[in-house]
Amino acid sequence: MNRMKKIAAVHIASLLALVVSSLLLHGGNTQDTGEGLQDSKQTSGRHTGALTIVPNEEEEEDSKDNDGVVSVEVDEYDEEDLEVFYPTKEWQTIKQGQAIPAGLHVSIDLTTGEKRAKLMDNDDDHTTEDEDPASRYMKWTDGDRQGMVNTKNKYFTASELKEALKKFKADQDDVSEAGQQKLKDVKDQYRSYDELKEIFQQMRVDVETDTEIMQKLLLAYTEEGASDDMKLHVLTELEYHVHQIDNAQNLIELGGFQLVILALNDSNSDIRAEAARVLGAAVQSNPKVQIEALESGAVPTLIRLVASDSSIAVRKKSLYALSSLVRQFPLAQLRFLQQGGLSCLAQLFGDPNATTLRIKAVTLLHDLMVEQINAENLSPDNPTNVEKKKQYERVPLLQMMVEAGWCQLVPTLLDSPDHDTREKVLRAMITLFTPCRNDYKSAETEQYLSVLRGEYEELVVEEKQEDSGDDYFSVLLSLVEEISTKMSY
Repeated sequence: MNRMKKIAAVHIASLLALVVSSLLLHGGNTQDTGEGLQDSKQTSGRHTGALTIVPNEEEEEDSKDNDGVVSVEVDEYDEEDLEVFYPTKEWQTIKQGQAIPAGLHVSIDLTTGEKRAKLMDNDDDHTTEDEDPASRYMKWTDGDRQGMVNTKNKYFTASELKEALKKFKADQDDVSEAGQQKLKDVKDQYRSYDELKEIFQQMRVDVETDTEIMQKLLLAYTEEGASDDMKLHVLTELEYHVHQIDNAQNLIELGGFQLVILALNDSNSDIRAEAARVLGAAVQSNPKVQIEALESGAVPTLIRLVASDSSIAVRKKSLYALSSLVRQFPLAQLRFLQQGGLSCLAQLFGDPNATTLRIKAVTLLHDLMVEQINAENLSPDNPTNVEKKKQYERVPLLQMMVEAGWCQLVPTLLDSPDHDTREKVLRAMITLFTPCRNDYKSAETEQYLSVLRGEYEELVVEEKQEDSGDDYFSVLLSLVEEISTKMSY
């Protein structure tokens, strides 16, 4: 560029002396009109100037003096160079790249993009007696540059220059103090890494694996003099853990599975019931544990508890464990039949206190029949399917149910007031229909079906009127009609 710059740089501490000396050295370019010092840019026969603070890039890194440096540009420069905007009470156009002080009223013409600014309406043109003289000076920033403008005049007198520099320094100190306070607040709010490290060391605990926990539980159960309450607590904790397949299998390795089997024969009925619950949770959908339970003699033990235990709670939990053990396990189903399982469940129909157990028994037998039907329909292309089909063929479930009188027992549950129970019974009757057709054609069974048909026809009408999208009663009605239709042939 065709211009020369003379830059005098000093720290803020000697700012005033440097500015004055710099201005005096260039007296040909600066006039003291008595009104004040005017800046160095030639405007209408005289120079104007702006006071600028820029960072001192030559300062050594370890310097404790973080003040800025004053730069007074005394030569002429182009229109595009930085020019400070001097606000007045009138709107003025802001030139491209022109720095403006904070606290002005700024407007933008959305059509042309022109930006204008002026002093806020509550800014007076003249300083009142009560007004702080320093309030007339407004700070501006542009990148690394910072400066002050006199909002009352376009120039600074010597005294005004002192006030402006004092305000600039005070503002810098305020910012610095605010920053330090903010940093302190952040430090107070969060702990240092070393503090956190120490706290975690103090709080450090050894994390135990599930296997280690179960091992301790088993030791507590077998400890000499362990109370029944302690044994119940251990079994409850084990039941929680063995829902996970790996934990149930690890229980075998720890020798805990045999402990559970033995607990089925405990003299305390609460312990027997809880042991059955643990067993049911452990074998559920867990082939390895199902095999272990079968080999441990769990099937005959559970059948006995379901049939004759004095506690209804033990009987319920034992039937739950038995159901979990034999589902999807043809070999266990065969053992169930061989050990008199069907006769055991049939005895429940003569027990007035075993209504819930009867329903669970019918549900179990229905599910086992569905398993067999599904196995018969497996594709022979898969060797696994072929083997599975062979295993189910060895289980004469349907034949033994007919021989044990289940064709007469199942329909007796149709008088249950519970719709869910009725659904299970109806589905079981449909599954058993072919071998039980003649038994179903009794006056009592036909009466049950007639009552259900009338009840569900009314409920279906209400269901459709509500227009809730639910067709539950329509499904139940269709089951009743399916059985009635088959019986009419």
